[in-house]
Amino acid sequence: MKVALFRQANQYSIRWQLLLSYAGIALLTAAALTGLLLFRLDKYYDQQERNYLQFAGQILSRQLGRMYEDNLSANEIQSGVDLFSFLAQARLQVLDENWQIVADSGPLGEQENINVNFPRLDSPRPADESQPYLSMRPGPNPPPPDDQDERYRYDLPLRRGAFGQILTDQRVSEKHSDQHITVTIRNFEGDALGYLKLSEGPALGREIVQDVAEKGIFAGAIAVLIAAVAGGIASRNISQPVLALAGVTRQMAAGNLAARIELKRGDEFGLLATAFNVMAERVETMVSTLRRFVEDAAHEINTPLTALRTNLELTAIDNIPETTRTDIEQSLAELARLENLTRSLLTLARLESPGMVLQHSSVDLTLLVREMHERYASRAEQAGITLSIDIPETPVFIQADQAQMTRVLDNLLDNALKFTPAEGQVVMGLHEDDTVCLWIQDTGIGIPEDDLSRLFSRFHRGRNAAAYPGNGLGLVITKAIVEEHGGHIEVKSQDGVTRFTVRLPVNRKAHNSDELSNSVS
Repeated sequence: MKVALFRQANQYSIRWQLLLSYAGIALLTAAALTGLLLFRLDKYYDQQERNYLQFAGQILSRQLGRMYEDNLSANEIQSGVDLFSFLAQARLQVLDENWQIVADSGPLGEQENINVNFPRLDSPRPADESQPYLSMRPGPNPPPPDDQDERYRYDLPLRRGAFGQILTDQRVSEKHSDQHITVTIRNFEGDALGYLKLSEGPALGREIVQDVAEKGIFAGAIAVLIAAVAGGIASRNISQPVLALAGVTRQMAAGNLAARIELKRGDEFGLLATAFNVMAERVETMVSTLRRFVEDAAHEINTPLTALRTNLELTAIDNIPETTRTDIEQSLAELARLENLTRSLLTLARLESPGMVLQHSSVDLTLLVREMHERYASRAEQAGITLSIDIPETPVFIQADQAQMTRVLDNLLDNALKFTPAEGQVVMGLHEDDTVCLWIQDTGIGIPEDDLSRLFSRFHRGRNAAAYPGNGLGLVITKAIVEEHGGHIEVKSQDGVTRFTVRLPVNRKAHNSDELSNSVS
């Protein structure tokens, strides 16, 4: 038997858990590897930046030492620092022995330009003319315009490199290194003259680090996607047999003991499916055997019970002592109880049999409730009980076996009258919304709360019902009939008021046909 799989999205299902686990592991792995690589690259380039500053510092400190020995002025030292800063591509600060700033090249801009400046030529000029045709100077801005000659200016951005400036045709905005070092300025004798602080050097490898980060994100996304696909395939291979097994289990719980799982696999799930089918086969055999035994026993017991009743009734006709007559009447009462139990067992066995077929037809519950009210009216009146009905004026149709639905009302109404004392009330009601709701309410002895959960169990009788006749099968039969019709039954009991409610599917076709006939008439 093919089992329909339940494909409803469930955030707690093992399928989603596996898929998210695969994707999460891939994401964490990619993030960890990318993070580790970026960390190592960042450390490597930080060290390269420091090495660059240290190399430049060693060279420039010697040059500054010579400038100190030449007793250059502060302006001359500042000019030298500006030049060295341009050559070293770093910010330079010269400090005296007291760590006071003597000269500072200032913070570096994001970009510097080479200003290419050349005059307009209307005609070729000799190569040996002293007038320059092209001049270049570094600076952040273009040179001022020349009023004496029309000149063309073009700014070539300087791209910083590890070993100087590089002309490029693209404007760039590069960051500077956050590394800084301080070296001592010494004279030829090795005496300390001051200090040179280098900072804002070239940010070596930043583009590489950024590129690695971008590639890492892309690779991580690809890894997560591949892991999600792999996780989806793996989760499907795992969840499919589990869902199939759950579907068969639900079918068996609903009474279809012939349901089996079809799973041809060589793994553990295949072994589980085989074991489950073997177990289901044994359960079906045991239940079928038990049902046949109950049905056969009920049939076999019926024959001697009928003969025994006949003999007792014939004996009661003869002239016998009064005590013997009393004993015979008690025996007949017990015999009636035993016959009722036998009939109930036989009915229940037939209802639970797989071969049981209900004779469905369109049943008007409004009419059926009226008939049951008329049938039990005299019994209720003799017991001093008020029996009333609360039903709509229009017919309420359902698709049902009329004989079985009559049995449902018989059982419920018989219990209500049996457990309701004199001057009590029993009400049968019926209304229709999304389902057909049929209910019977009484003001009898009530049902203890502890007994409510076991009320529909075989042979169970409430603690306060021991003094009343019964075999504990009536409600079991009622529930079986209701469920065979696709409905369900529930009970509530509070403060001595007990209400049984039966909900059944609506027969929309019959309902619409009835409305049409009413409108035509």
